[in-house]
Amino acid sequence: MLRLLESLKGTRGRNIIFLRSPRFHPFDRFKDFGDVRRLAGAPSAASGRRLAAALAAFRPDVLVTEFFPFGRRECAPELGPALDAAAMSGARLVSSLPMPYFTAPEKDLPRLAEECRRYDRILVHSPAGADLPYMAKAVRLERRVGERAFSAFFDGLSDRAVFTGYLLPRKMPRPSRGGYILASRGGGSTSGELIEAAIAAAAELRLPLVAVAGPASTPAELRRFKALASSLGGGAEVLREAPDMISLIAGAEACVSTAGGSVYEMLALRKRMVLAPYCGTRGREHSDQLARAWLMRDAAGAGLLLPGGVTPSGVASALRRALARKPSRSPRVKPSWFAGAARSAEEICRL
Repeated sequence: MLRLLESLKGTRGRNIIFLRSPRFHPFDRFKDFGDVRRLAGAPSAASGRRLAAALAAFRPDVLVTEFFPFGRRECAPELGPALDAAAMSGARLVSSLPMPYFTAPEKDLPRLAEECRRYDRILVHSPAGADLPYMAKAVRLERRVGERAFSAFFDGLSDRAVFTGYLLPRKMPRPSRGGYILASRGGGSTSGELIEAAIAAAAELRLPLVAVAGPASTPAELRRFKALASSLGGGAEVLREAPDMISLIAGAEACVSTAGGSVYEMLALRKRMVLAPYCGTRGREHSDQLARAWLMRDAAGAGLLLPGGVTPSGVASALRRALARKPSRSPRVKPSWFAGAARSAEEICRL
């Protein structure tokens, strides 16, 4: 959302931004783009009434929701009234999706389609023909919707859906060779074993490592990661978070990571990747990271580690293979894949 706001800066006179996010969300960074209001407590009908009143007074030209209605279903009680109030004020409605993915089971697709018809645009921040086939194939892991029904749903959105390309920062750093391995696990709520395995693997290979544990890491986890790095010779620097993560990516010899949204930056910067997608737990499987890992395997030669392979020896072997080859990128990856910020701003301003 920050990148979408950045792309719109200077095109709109004023913004009001409502945020409900974990404690580590960079609220202060949003203040550069408008009036930021934090939503307290859990989503509720009462919160929805307050949102509706605020939007009726603000009278926006466009209301953008992030993830909803494809995800964040718990926010429906408050977003329903907010959408109604914005529409009654004459606002156009836009859904911003970081990927072509939804959480609804197949039996609920008619309801989801009805909700989508409320929106004027559904901006899917990936290239047409890139992520969607991989998401459709991987979603079978979750056993809630078939591959064909998943793909057909996006096809059925017709002109309402726009595949924009990936949202990258307006100013990308130049790729360089900083001589270190970068290990990261996104926000830091999962995949602690990947950070531990990367620290041990880098020590085995005698390579410097920068490990970003993620802003959701607990103090106990950070102590454990730092103690492991120290016990293995101290060749790894362990950070809780990195304000300029993309510059760390730009300077890395190779990136060991879960397969979250940062893989698109790694792809843009032509980085070698070793990816260990988080697939959820039994009964609560997640397929989006697996889909991205498959895409990066085919688009950039990324090495894949499934959960059983996330060990020091498994990561070390994958890194050896990655470092033995030159960085590469498939000819199918075009510059338009990375133009999502400008395309999204164009679509919103056209409404």
